Amino acid sequence: MTVRWRLGLVRLSGADRRRRAAELAEVEAEITAYGETLDRHPFSPGQLGATDEMRADLARALDAYEEAKRAFVGDRDRADALDVLRALDEGHHALACLDARLAGAPPPERLPLCFFDPRHGRSTAQVRWAPDGGAARNVAVCAADAVRIAESREPITPGSGRGEQSSRMSGARATGATRGSPRDSGPSPRRANRTVSGKGDGRQRVALPERRQPAVLVVRTERPAHITVLVDQPQGRRPRGYQLHSADGPVVARIPLSRGGGRREAGFRLEFRDGVRVRWSASAEPPDAVPEFDVHTGGQGFDVVRYRGTAGPGVLRHRGRGTVVLQALDDELAEWATLGEGLGDCDIAVTWPGPGYYQVRAHGAWILTREAGG
Repeated sequence: MTVRWRLGLVRLSGADRRRRAAELAEVEAEITAYGETLDRHPFSPGQLGATDEMRADLARALDAYEEAKRAFVGDRDRADALDVLRALDEGHHALACLDARLAGAPPPERLPLCFFDPRHGRSTAQVRWAPDGGAARNVAVCAADAVRIAESREPITPGSGRGEQSSRMSGARATGATRGSPRDSGPSPRRANRTVSGKGDGRQRVALPERRQPAVLVVRTERPAHITVLVDQPQGRRPRGYQLHSADGPVVARIPLSRGGGRREAGFRLEFRDGVRVRWSASAEPPDAVPEFDVHTGGQGFDVVRYRGTAGPGVLRHRGRGTVVLQALDDELAEWATLGEGLGDCDIAVTWPGPGYYQVRAHGAWILTREAGG
């Protein structure tokens, strides 16, 4: 199967046209190069020794390629192409996991893209940083921005473009490496925990808690249901989907809400399977709405939990069709690292980094445990 792909460039005028054309050409080249990497990869789903995990990695890699192509349509410059870059990053990580499994090694840890600008690429370090006049927080940054902060220089910031600086970052400082927890600055949002409700499919907006707190969207239904929740993303990025379901009782699940752009509200849409009309409610709540555990917990579909145990070995057990992924979240409930993933009925050994927030993306039922001695 050939996966190479091309897309014509948007016509603009003058120097702006040349700059944007060059940026689009760069992104197009990255998509094409990734497609060629897929085309050259020696793995075949039917080859001797192929496992369900390997096939799931390849499926993720191919899906990421298709997503990158779809996301690129209509982009005007590299700033518009952040969804493309994220999709390609997902694809490269899937291929790295596949290569590791083929070599008999554990899948590699996945760090997030650079906090200051995803266009900088994958983060390589975690540093302590504060905006001018703001509170310090831990952020994951690319190698270049890590050096800038260590030398008390300004990082390259979101939306500023390559090589440009933002004056609001003049208070940046470094105080050593730790786990990341990016937070966008901005005006204080409205009062927390406004609840909305409905019956069947619907679109709503909820007010977010106070600015210095992360938030979760808590979705509840009156009876068992299977829902797709599409949550609006900041800066015009396409909505992100979450599968919530329960077969033996009402749905009660939590979804992380981004603080990007200093927004005061979060918009979302609920779509029920087969168009059923089930009563539901949803509210934006602070992190204390996330259930805690230190030995074991379980659920179905997507959810966020808080682990209170120590660092050490654990197990993710999944029963049902489809994929399951366990991801560590940072203090702002942003995705930090993938700890384990599988397909169908599986028991996956994981290593808990320590206390913190974690999310499970699953299609079936799952159980998280801390192993004895962990």
